[in-house]
Amino acid sequence: MSKKHTIKSPIDAVVAVTYRCNSRCIMCNIWQIKDFPEMPAEAYAKLPRSLRDINISGGEPFLRDDLVEIVRVMQKACPKANINISTNGFLVDTIKSVLPKIKEIYPRIAVSVSIDGIGQMHEQVRRVPGAWQKALETIRFCRDHLKIKNIKLAFTLNNLNYHQLRLVYDWSKRLGVQFTMAVAHSSKIYFGKDNALTAPPRLLEKEFTHVINDLLNSLKPKDWVRAYFIDGLLKISTGQKRPLESYAGEDFFYLDPKGDVYPSVIDNVIMANIGNFKKFVDLWHSKQAHKARNDVKGFESNYWMVCTARAGIKRNPLKVANWIFKNKLLLNQL
Repeated sequence: MSKKHTIKSPIDAVVAVTYRCNSRCIMCNIWQIKDFPEMPAEAYAKLPRSLRDINISGGEPFLRDDLVEIVRVMQKACPKANINISTNGFLVDTIKSVLPKIKEIYPRIAVSVSIDGIGQMHEQVRRVPGAWQKALETIRFCRDHLKIKNIKLAFTLNNLNYHQLRLVYDWSKRLGVQFTMAVAHSSKIYFGKDNALTAPPRLLEKEFTHVINDLLNSLKPKDWVRAYFIDGLLKISTGQKRPLESYAGEDFFYLDPKGDVYPSVIDNVIMANIGNFKKFVDLWHSKQAHKARNDVKGFESNYWMVCTARAGIKRNPLKVANWIFKNKLLLNQL
């Protein structure tokens, strides 16, 4: 781990372009942060060319007036990366104005819209009046007007909404969009809250099983992999260990709005600031970055998120394929 040549170039990143937020989520304190520094759009030119997936996050990314330019810079710096914007969908008018410009310069743009419950439940979690209708309007605009092919309904499970997992999943199918989910994690550097899940394991398993089995019954191999990922979320939600190692700080990094690079959104160890290096490769192989990797190696929190799990899945295709085969076989025997 300490040898320079053993460290691969990162392929996945979550990039928070702002901590400003117009939501008041029960599982996140980002909205309480005031006057957090933000890098200018041109600073994102330092992102490594090796990236294959970039999730533009926040805060709320559409609160950045220069979001179009940020995407333009990222696309040029990382031409092979799939770029996704994660949004709460509340700034409907802004999204209708800005997103077509983004799609024009980057036609493959993906959009993830947070839906944490149906109707009133979503508004209880987000604590914003009209949140449900605004999110739906954003999804329908992306789907019907912009014809974006990669639209995701993003559900974050917590102690308030866990019993609506199946309902939200079924709504994603009703809307004809992809389903992705997370479990509310604890993070001092990102969410700023202690999100201990206390939902009854028996009820959690019932909700998760509906989604997992439906994905396994799909004709799309990508859905089978999603089933594997969601089974991993079930495991950590019921006190078990995540199924694969995290490659945080190796295949993945988290970049905060002022340029600090972390191994993940959970690991509270700064690898370096992107502004202190001319090239990202120098940051990635700096002494501070190596120390950060050593600090988190073997002492990671039991987190399981798309951004870090994706690297583990890519590194362990046979293990994932074996799980898929066994569980599809069991499902067919029912």
